[in-house]
Amino acid sequence: MIRVLLLFFIFLSVVRADSLKIAGTFFSMDYEERAANGNILDSEKSNFKDIYGLELDYVKVMGSGSGGANESSLELSVDYSKGNSDYDGFLQSRSSTILIPFKSITKNTIIEPKIRWNETNKGKLYDVGVFTSVGYRYWERNLGSQYGYQEKYSWFYGDIGLKTLFHDANWHIGFEVAYQAAYNPQLHAQTNGGLDFDLGNTSGYYYEIPLSYDINENYSIEVSYKVNHWDIEASNVVSGYYEPKSVTDNQKINIGVVIKW
Repeated sequence: MIRVLLLFFIFLSVVRADSLKIAGTFFSMDYEERAANGNILDSEKSNFKDIYGLELDYVKVMGSGSGGANESSLELSVDYSKGNSDYDGFLQSRSSTILIPFKSITKNTIIEPKIRWNETNKGKLYDVGVFTSVGYRYWERNLGSQYGYQEKYSWFYGDIGLKTLFHDANWHIGFEVAYQAAYNPQLHAQTNGGLDFDLGNTSGYYYEIPLSYDINENYSIEVSYKVNHWDIEASNVVSGYYEPKSVTDNQKINIGVVIKW
């Protein structure tokens, strides 16, 4: 499935894109599960060198804009990251009683395809625009050691946001921010024969700061920094188990090249 998505975006971008960004990604994870009183039950942490991946971003100009904008564009992207994080938590009994502190290494796979519509007012000194997106987030969490098991978080989500981009000759620096909300978030835990949980209300925000330099009319180098925050409420109870409330504050650095046709 992953290879099919990557090949699809590469093919689509080469054939019809107005621009294509290919970037290497470096991912810093900060995930905590919390009890109802706010105490931390367990966490997943990593540095930028521990989780890395690839992002492809396809942009096609679709029209002259609407609602005061002078350009409408369609953006398709896929983000794939893989690597290890440090688990810090507790061993639990079958009745969910906390036993002893426990640390381990978790193997992570994160996949996030997204489709976005942009309305942008482009100017000589700066651009300003609004956007809305529909995306899908998948996180596979393999907790290692003899006590480990696998969890798969997944949900569709929508976002709405604002973006700006300031120009100074060949240099460009921007800022974008968006509110995001999940639809029907799910967790599958491969324990006790497999348990499926309906996660509670899941929402958050992200902000991103891109910096780029135009090498010429067709090629640019871009570096960006992104913070992605999710609040996930506790799940329903299944066979005596439940997924506690969690908070995510992941960071990502992208370094890539933008090709324009």
